Amino acid sequence: MHEKMDGTQKASGIPGRWFVDEAADGSEGYPILFIHGIHASSDTWIRENDLQEFTRKNGHQAVFIDLHPDEDMWKNGQLLVGKLREIYDYFKRKVVVVGHSKGGIDVQTALVHYGARPYIERVITLSSPHHGSELADLAYSKWAGWLSDALRSKNNAVFSLQTGYMKSFRTQTDELELAKATPFYTFGGTGWGGVNSELFWGGLYLSRFGQSDGAVLVTSSRLPYGDEVRVQDWSHTTIKEGGEIFPYLKELLTEEVQELSYAAVSEIAKDGEKSVLHRGGGFVGVGVEKFSVEEEVEKISVDWISDQQATIYELISPNGQVYKQFMLTEDATGFLPGAYHHSIIISKPLLGEWEMRAYNSQSETYLLTILFKKGISKGEKQLAWDGEHLMVSWNLYDKPVKKTYTIHHIPTKSGTKNQTTLITTEDLSSLPLAEFEEGIHNITIDIEGETQEGNKFQRTIIQTVYVDGKGKIY
Repeated sequence: MHEKMDGTQKASGIPGRWFVDEAADGSEGYPILFIHGIHASSDTWIRENDLQEFTRKNGHQAVFIDLHPDEDMWKNGQLLVGKLREIYDYFKRKVVVVGHSKGGIDVQTALVHYGARPYIERVITLSSPHHGSELADLAYSKWAGWLSDALRSKNNAVFSLQTGYMKSFRTQTDELELAKATPFYTFGGTGWGGVNSELFWGGLYLSRFGQSDGAVLVTSSRLPYGDEVRVQDWSHTTIKEGGEIFPYLKELLTEEVQELSYAAVSEIAKDGEKSVLHRGGGFVGVGVEKFSVEEEVEKISVDWISDQQATIYELISPNGQVYKQFMLTEDATGFLPGAYHHSIIISKPLLGEWEMRAYNSQSETYLLTILFKKGISKGEKQLAWDGEHLMVSWNLYDKPVKKTYTIHHIPTKSGTKNQTTLITTEDLSSLPLAEFEEGIHNITIDIEGETQEGNKFQRTIIQTVYVDGKGKIY
């Protein structure tokens, strides 16, 4: 459905409805179709952004569309191809598509799998998680389950962005000739702000895997056959703002794209000095979680992620010191919409048992995430697939380490709804995941042990693998 839009109109959020910026009517050049990301709407371009103003001033015709904010790329891709046909018929020419976040994946699905190529001249993606996001893995993991269920944030959109699922999607997509038939230009971000930023927690969590914009890794924003235009100090929010991105976009909106002066990207390796512990649950009254800090830990970042905003929190050190000054931010990653982060960072934390307390007369669900900088530095951890079995190693000079595996199997085959959970302390090398039904295995590994000095430690590893209908593992 097509509507005219003036400068003050609010987007409808109705999937399939698209809007033309009539104030720019008569502009020359390709129309520019802007596609929003996960848990968003066209408001992300219209009312929360100055991008429309930049397109007008530079003589471009902007078009905005609403897709399903909580559906996967298949449903949105199917919807989008019909709307692209309508837009093509309206303008009598192809469009240049700009997709933010998951919007870039939605348009690629329409292009490659549903026949939208005749309507698209080129595609520009702004920090699209082309290879998934570890935050989606976390949202479907064991410890985040209570909070995700309470927030109702488990949906097809988040599910499809798990890294295991996206490995399968990339295999289904990148091998096709249509994937390379339309030019793709990608942008990535490395900024996630200071400690009070809405994306700080996401960036801190993802720093274990590499550079990110607080929601999506730079490596995930790339396509092997796409041209990477620029990676800059943008957050997942600022990368779509007109004043930030349009100076680089305008070179890609012309009739013919000239040779671009690509910005050199200096790679920063993933932070191998950080590891994580997750806990989660629900409570009424007082919630308590305890965790250990071992020797050589230089810093801990404690983040109590909750469905409540006004809870009182205390972090108690082994010597009884009480920390009460928590930073409060609302989640902006798109993977835990409606959640609040209550965070505190402690440098040179004391050795021993720490306690986190939450006081709330109402029912509260939470995910507790503790990031450790250094510590257990002699431990070597690995989670890998050898083609038949999942293998986990944690070498701590033969010190005994207890590993508990929680595997959520979520079928993806149409008509199958039965989810299963396996909890075991047995070695996973004996578990043939390929024999399971087609779907995602979201694996949480809880690790407990002692260091060489006899101090307790706990850590968590989360990973997803995808099993297709033929038993192939991704």
